[in-house]
Amino acid sequence: MDVTLADLEKAAERYKEFVEAQAEAPTPIVAVERLRLGLRNANLFTSTTDRLSVIANVLKENLPKLEPGIDIPPELPQFLDVADARNEASFADNDLRPIRFLHVALLAARAVGKITVRGYVDTEGDATGFLVAPGLLLTNHHVLPSEDFAATSFVAFDMEDGLDGKPKSPKLFDLQPSELYIADSELDYCFVAVSPTTSQGDELSQFGFLRMFEQTGKLDPNRRQAANIIQHPLGQGKKIVLRDNYFMEPPKDVLDNSGKLNSLFYGSDTLKGSSGAPVCTDEWFVVALHRGGVPLMKAVNGELRVMRLDDTLARDGDAKSSIAYVANEGTRVSRIYASLRQKALLDNEASIHAQAALNHILAVSQDPKLGPVDRSTAPLITPGPLALDLSDTQEKLIRRKPSLFNGAAGYQSSFLGEGFEVGLPELSHEVIKEVAKLRDLDEYVLKYLNYSVVMHARRRTAIYAAGNVNGSLLWKKIMQGAMPKRPSWTLDPRLDDQHQPDDSIFSTAIQRGHLFKREDAVQGANDETLSLADQHSFVITNATPMIANFNNVEWGDLEDLITRHLEEGNRVSYFAGPIFDVEDKFFYELKASVPESNRFKGMRVPSRFWKIVAWVEQDRLQTAGFVLDQSDEIRKQGPITDEIYFGAYSQTSIKEIEARTGLLFNQLRVADTYK
Repeated sequence: MDVTLADLEKAAERYKEFVEAQAEAPTPIVAVERLRLGLRNANLFTSTTDRLSVIANVLKENLPKLEPGIDIPPELPQFLDVADARNEASFADNDLRPIRFLHVALLAARAVGKITVRGYVDTEGDATGFLVAPGLLLTNHHVLPSEDFAATSFVAFDMEDGLDGKPKSPKLFDLQPSELYIADSELDYCFVAVSPTTSQGDELSQFGFLRMFEQTGKLDPNRRQAANIIQHPLGQGKKIVLRDNYFMEPPKDVLDNSGKLNSLFYGSDTLKGSSGAPVCTDEWFVVALHRGGVPLMKAVNGELRVMRLDDTLARDGDAKSSIAYVANEGTRVSRIYASLRQKALLDNEASIHAQAALNHILAVSQDPKLGPVDRSTAPLITPGPLALDLSDTQEKLIRRKPSLFNGAAGYQSSFLGEGFEVGLPELSHEVIKEVAKLRDLDEYVLKYLNYSVVMHARRRTAIYAAGNVNGSLLWKKIMQGAMPKRPSWTLDPRLDDQHQPDDSIFSTAIQRGHLFKREDAVQGANDETLSLADQHSFVITNATPMIANFNNVEWGDLEDLITRHLEEGNRVSYFAGPIFDVEDKFFYELKASVPESNRFKGMRVPSRFWKIVAWVEQDRLQTAGFVLDQSDEIRKQGPITDEIYFGAYSQTSIKEIEARTGLLFNQLRVADTYK
């Protein structure tokens, strides 16, 4: 490839602006920004095993620099003593990485391909690109500077060697700029649609995608971090940079009033053909789009000039490999988002493509807990024998008066609107024999504000919870602030204690997992109703035993996807519960030092859970079913609906959930979006 001096000089100018901004930054203002970014990195973009150490390092680096009176971010964990931060932060420059790092790298590498331009004088040669959503590729503007270039180009995946040392068979996919093409020369990015199949019928979906999260904080500014780049240098097979590859300090956005600091700079090795590669952190989150090198500049006769490796002056048309470089440059993901949002506001054809690109990316990249790639990578830690002292951490139940539940209407079948009635599930003959009936009543449905529960007498766990959620009445919509301190858990006085969960099994290892999520249950038009609904959500009948990480990650993430839909003011009804299996472990099988005679008594811990979501879309009832298990594997592959995007969660047919639970969802089965 031949270089253009004007482009190299622009890169040098961007680097100069970056260096000057870093040097001029006042310490206290920057410390606040660094503190907030570091905490965001710890909470959203760091594995659970490293989180405490990252937070400790953030405190150690920034608290001494804060001016008196500056508010500490609310994200700061109250349990962490600042005095202990120095000891906890010893990992800061540790190059050890878990083996999982390599597994996720292989998942990330699937989505990276080699781009070849056909039919034109080849000014770029081969380049790199990567999938950022189903059917959407990201590369540089200088690689595909127009729709005409893109229309004559293709991208090859699987262009790499296999474990046997032999080259794999590349899969070649045409680009489809007529479907989507949006680019920016200043930030040097280009999004383009990709054909869903090759001419031989190979599916593009097998290569997944890398999620692009808009939030800053993916890169922690308080510690040295590696810039990991997957690329096709010199048009060769896929390569990865893992050594001597560190980011320079991220830009100080708090001082960037002009919005010029659009790049990250790093020292990773790249060659011709690396343009358009993803630049990733050690957690494999994409933070930048690689665009090229920053040349060495020297003053010659009072003028700064680009230098070659042999210390002579560079000229237009020199080979890229002949230029002396001081750093590499990548366009920040957050600035690419900002550019797309600006383009989407314009009144032209490009705005349609910009909005389409945003829609595609945001559909799969809103929640960092989903991980950096299309598959869920958050670890689920299933405990071995539980430590004896874990029960000491349990929260004691209280007992509320029956009057707390007076007038509670429970689940409403007509909630989704006229013509879309969805009743409670029917119970099969086998299930009806197992229900727990209310005290002194021939009824078994426990009614609360906004939801209902039916309990399994022998298993002491809900057969199902059924809830209605009006997104326009959620706490965030009515009270405009954070939710209050949560209420204490309570027994339900309307049901015998022996049919409610044995609260002694709950601890930090096995948690009370909400079947009807607190944030969904707490809805109402005023403070009094919201407070009562909050108390109703913390009844022990609404809790089921869940391994901590499953409750907080897999189950919690699916709940969050639904919540985001609700926060737009929509209505949803959903049902959830465990799948009872004779193979479910007794709690005392998991606990250490339990006599053999007692190991198979008491409550069992369900291994699988189901959820069915129902909503109205375009005047039609739509439903989606899911089965999750506590080994973090989703049961089957299925399509994803348009109205509510369920991320990495694959659907299970409602018919299969019926077969596993003994419940009948007649209206919902007809409206199932699973195909």
